[in-house]
Amino acid sequence: MGFQHPFLLLLLLLAPLYWWLRIKWFNSEMKLLRVFVRPVLWNRVRIHPPPARSFSLILWVTGLVFSIVALSGPTWGQSSAIVSTGGKNLVIALDISQSMSSLDEAPSRIVRANAEIRRLIEELDDVRIALVIFSGSSRLASPLTLDREFLLSRLPDNIWSNSDITRGTQLGNLVDVMVSALPEMDLEARLGIVFSDGGFHDYATASAVETAKANNMRLLTIGVGGPVEMTIPLENGGVLLDTAGDTVRTVLEEEPLMELAFETGGAYLPLSQTDDLASIIHVFLEHISDENSELAAGGSTSTRRYQYFLGAALILFSLATILERRGK
Repeated sequence: MGFQHPFLLLLLLLAPLYWWLRIKWFNSEMKLLRVFVRPVLWNRVRIHPPPARSFSLILWVTGLVFSIVALSGPTWGQSSAIVSTGGKNLVIALDISQSMSSLDEAPSRIVRANAEIRRLIEELDDVRIALVIFSGSSRLASPLTLDREFLLSRLPDNIWSNSDITRGTQLGNLVDVMVSALPEMDLEARLGIVFSDGGFHDYATASAVETAKANNMRLLTIGVGGPVEMTIPLENGGVLLDTAGDTVRTVLEEEPLMELAFETGGAYLPLSQTDDLASIIHVFLEHISDENSELAAGGSTSTRRYQYFLGAALILFSLATILERRGK
């Protein structure tokens, strides 16, 4: 048993004080009578001493105790707390670096990832979605919205359609941009999903994980590409060469993607295993909402029981009033 306002229990000292005052008043009345007329003459002069009213006094004091306990907010037992959660929010990050033009995914990595994102947008009709594109830098392509047509219109068809983004593959401020697209309310379900072939040149995986954790955002990562080294096609034909004139080759690098996912409490999947990705996202969002509810409610809470003491006090006061009128 506990109390919501335990400091009010100090008022229980009023109970013995009230008892003492009532006894003192009765003794004073009897003393005055004895001074006025000797007790042996009371019957002759028809003087009736005040009744002690012991039963009513006990009821008044007990009722006062119960009233103070009720005022202190007694609680015991456990009851489930119902807390409404916020919305379900997903921010999708799409890698548009040059390596995403490789052809180990049909017809290319970027087009294959684009198709999967389009399918997610259509299937997750009850989820607010934001879109971030990144390469050497990151940019918010669409804020959180339920407007599916707008989201689809913001998806890049190829890696060359966003020339304002710095080339390369860097995490940089990707997670910061993803977090900024999500609401700040505590009870909102916040989930991020990254489509990339890995190979982040800035090796900023650890700092990206810390940023995601600090903002309570879990990350799902989708590996785009395959295990065989591939050339990187250019927009006007040919393949990408390095400064020495050698052909640049790319391969799916899963390790940093796995670290991003597992360290933030998410999951990693190769693009070839995303047939049920929408269901996986729904499970994560529901789980996050449940966790938020449990944190907000404390899992369960002690039930307030003041009404029992208050009801008993009112009954005792009523009985005390009746008995006092009868001199008991």
